[in-house]
Amino acid sequence: MPDQRLRGYHRLHASDQFRQVFKNTEVRVAHPKYILLAKCNFVDYARLGMVVGKRHIKKASARNVIKRLVRETFRKNLRRESFDVLFLVRSDLTGTSKKELTELLENGWKRLKNKCSKFGKVCG
Repeated sequence: MPDQRLRGYHRLHASDQFRQVFKNTEVRVAHPKYILLAKCNFVDYARLGMVVGKRHIKKASARNVIKRLVRETFRKNLRRESFDVLFLVRSDLTGTSKKELTELLENGWKRLKNKCSKFGKVCG
């Protein structure tokens, strides 16, 4: 069975990596509760960055649950693509159940993949 973990190299760590995605966004998927920004990268795997601020979600435990679900759905959907993706929270997601949030995220990743292929943003 192949390794299913989301390794450290699958994440955006440095602020300059985040800045590059903000400046050079090629594909954007908007939802009333979150935004996905994506940019081609030149490695063989996708990298994820998250901005889940205290301003929108007050409790640390709720922020951690959201980040865990984002990482899990990202791992299942986009890990093999060549994109740097930023997940930004727009509004409070705490009233949403885990199942609903997972469905929202799955839908967002699918929309991102479709937009990327539609606009010819296939890197690699």
